[in-house]
Amino acid sequence: MVRVVLLREEQILDLAYEGPAQGLLPLVGYSVETAVVLCNGVPIEEEDEVGEGDEVRILPVVSGG
Repeated sequence: MVRVVLLREEQILDLAYEGPAQGLLPLVGYSVETAVVLCNGVPIEEEDEVGEGDEVRILPVVSGG
């Protein structure tokens, strides 16, 4: 199980997922363009793997003018 912390929504989800971060994001309503991903407290790239025992924090990207 991967623990996913959605910071904006203040939710914690435990998901059965192993694979690249980019595959996890759509499962929780985000894309690589709309989120920054931290795995165990360290920023990761979209192709980096996440899996059993990891804590993934998803921080939405804020843009505007």
